[in-house]
Amino acid sequence: MKILGVIEKRRAYRALSETPLETETLERIVEAATLAPSCANNQPWRIVMVTAPDRLEALKTALTPGNYWAKKAPAIAAFVTDLSWDARLEGGRDYALFDLGQAAMAFQLQAVEEGLFVHPIAGFDQAAAKRALDIPEGLILETLIILGHPGDASGLSEKHQAAERSPRDRKPLATVSANDAWDEALRPPAKG
Repeated sequence: MKILGVIEKRRAYRALSETPLETETLERIVEAATLAPSCANNQPWRIVMVTAPDRLEALKTALTPGNYWAKKAPAIAAFVTDLSWDARLEGGRDYALFDLGQAAMAFQLQAVEEGLFVHPIAGFDQAAAKRALDIPEGLILETLIILGHPGDASGLSEKHQAAERSPRDRKPLATVSANDAWDEALRPPAKG
């Protein structure tokens, strides 16, 4: 199927160009996110697309040192939710985070289709990022998604330059998927 090709092209590249992104392109990417499925059609995602230079610079100060490369990004999307905005089921099944993830993946796939590099990150100071974007206390800023045109990798660390060129490393299907019933082979090895 064609969609598999777009999924295969999506990688967390870091070599970004500082060239601004077109408003229409960003709107299509956000629209793709809004078309994601959600439990009872609650659509618990909120996306703050940051492109204004002052706001973008303030947000970039919240990035951890390992995300130095994201300081070149001409756009960063903040994905926000609240557990009360979606189904909260027995066993701790809070669908807001699951549905936010579905929106984030649709967002990423459209960005790839637009020819952009797109890289979700967890490496940021959540409190500082929320202050930079005026996100109210109590809401969850789950991820920042870095966006940009492909750029020059020479400014990346050696480790990140190697990652840009490395073959894709995915777990074998047999270690992440079983048929008909749970298989203990699916359990990841204990950490530590």
